[in-house]
Amino acid sequence: MTANFTLKICRFFMLLLLCQQSFAQNSLLVNFGSDRCSSDTPSFSLIRNPLSLTPQTITDCNLAAQLPDYFSVFIAYNPSNNKIYVADISDNVQTKIWLLDMGLPSIINCPPVIPVTPTYSYSYISNNFEFDNNGDLWSFSNYNTVTGQCNIDKFDVNTGNVISSKIIQFPAGNFPTTIQSGDLTILPNGRMFAVLGNSTCRLYEITNYNTPTGNATANYLLTMPKDCYGIAFLNGLLELTGMDFGTNCYYYDYNIAAGTLGAEKAFQNGQAPIDNTSLTPQLGSTKRLVSATKINANTADLVYEIYMENMGNVILNNINITDNLAATFGGAANVSNVSVVAVPGSNAANLALNTAYNGTTVTGMLNPGQNLANRVLSNRNYFLKLQLHCRATNLNPNVIYLNSAIAQANIGAGSAATIINVADSSNNGDSTVVDPNKNGNAGDIGENVPTPFSFGALPVKFLNASATMKGNNAALVKWQVAVPMQHAAKFEIEFSTDGKNWNRAGEIRIDNDVRASWEFTHLNIPAGNLYYRIKQVDEDGTFTYSRIVLLKNKANAAGYIIYPNPANGFIAISAGYEAAGKATILVYDATGRLLVNKLMKASSEDINTAQYPEGTYLLKLVNEGDVETYKVIIKH
Repeated sequence: MTANFTLKICRFFMLLLLCQQSFAQNSLLVNFGSDRCSSDTPSFSLIRNPLSLTPQTITDCNLAAQLPDYFSVFIAYNPSNNKIYVADISDNVQTKIWLLDMGLPSIINCPPVIPVTPTYSYSYISNNFEFDNNGDLWSFSNYNTVTGQCNIDKFDVNTGNVISSKIIQFPAGNFPTTIQSGDLTILPNGRMFAVLGNSTCRLYEITNYNTPTGNATANYLLTMPKDCYGIAFLNGLLELTGMDFGTNCYYYDYNIAAGTLGAEKAFQNGQAPIDNTSLTPQLGSTKRLVSATKINANTADLVYEIYMENMGNVILNNINITDNLAATFGGAANVSNVSVVAVPGSNAANLALNTAYNGTTVTGMLNPGQNLANRVLSNRNYFLKLQLHCRATNLNPNVIYLNSAIAQANIGAGSAATIINVADSSNNGDSTVVDPNKNGNAGDIGENVPTPFSFGALPVKFLNASATMKGNNAALVKWQVAVPMQHAAKFEIEFSTDGKNWNRAGEIRIDNDVRASWEFTHLNIPAGNLYYRIKQVDEDGTFTYSRIVLLKNKANAAGYIIYPNPANGFIAISAGYEAAGKATILVYDATGRLLVNKLMKASSEDINTAQYPEGTYLLKLVNEGDVETYKVIIKH
């Protein structure tokens, strides 16, 4: 690489800061209270764009026939069945619960008839309950103001039976005055937050609440300026709501990632907030460059991996991923050989791919009208991983090509006023960088970085390598590379006697960037197995390695190199020169079924494993009656 290229890299990272995009993640606030701040007539509403300057009430459901007022009542949304639960504990004798079907994930509306009689009644008195993404219901009970401890219960909403219970310890000096005033919320990723207390109202994060052992811990975050009775998770923020039971209804937003509290604002649409929950349609996507192969002076074959997951607590409708390759590479004429496949084991939702996708005139990778479930327990049907192959031509080595995949979906149906759209522009990397700050929102600044590709930065590609005996005490190492080579300075030849610890045998300066075949003689070699690899070093010091090849210096020296292990798209087998034309490669799955039966035609062979499911496989190498067996793990 050249100094000019280094400057281009610096400019590239400045460009990243400028071109990051934050795409919509539109949570839906569910507010229980009243339709007017000065009223105590109980009702609940669903509010779209709740943190914007123009929130809209999708629907408002009157509960005056079921409840005398809104005191000692709370509301929760259950992601496992897409239903709303309203609980009344005002008599302090029993919990009465109404289960309400709002039509999710289709048309969102109040039930046409809400029975006066509750769906469930039982003696367990819950405080501030909330469902997690698995449909487990959590509540507080038995608070001791002296010790600063209470129980956190997981209970069965159908029967009121407590399934499990553990202690929450609040921090000394910051005990809540009560747990009967306040609310809790659980993010789709499992993080729990609670706002508790009267007169002095505090915000906590509850940790270790859903583990088999140990107490839970309430981590104090801050003291609220005013009492808050409701809390909901919205687009990476917490909305904390309260009122003075007169004419002032308010809310604050709390930035989870930054740990900062916003200013007081008037509660949405003039309503009265008593308890809150939320629907959080949320998408996350990433994209990374898996490989780039130089074909000629201006053409490369590229393989990208695209990952998308439902990060929210509701089923997503009309899921799709778009990727406009023509926009990235300067026009449709520069894009060809496009194909998309699902990575084995990464499409449990059975989403159908769009066979017409070409990255130019057709940019949607999935067939329309499909749904993607939210994550529940150990189900794997909430995400999709694709491999995108394409050929890009007319490439300029001085240009960094930025590419993003856009995941998009919605919830609701019918009129535009009842449809909530969500989208996310991919972050550069694998699935672990969907939401690096773990605040439940994949659209934060720094989490929508395009994936870069630089033709000028492509390393030398090794096509083949071998090592053979030359006389009795020398090794002839040969290799081939793709040409032309750009910014390549030298080859360093390295050897090892154990395949782990490496020594330098010598180097060759690269004085001809279109020379494809190279060789090096290693004199006075030690006895036994010898392993060789070639290190190509660029002008700026960056480097890349060839595959490892094995030279058997003595007849009784045996051994093969199997790598990588675990494998993803391929397994490489390297052996001594004499194995060519003699050794047979056999691969079996866990049931003993023979998958591969292949003769080694050279001193190294590749086995394609991209089509095989994750698991453990046996690889046998048979050479003139000798059998060596290796365990290989495939992990995509």
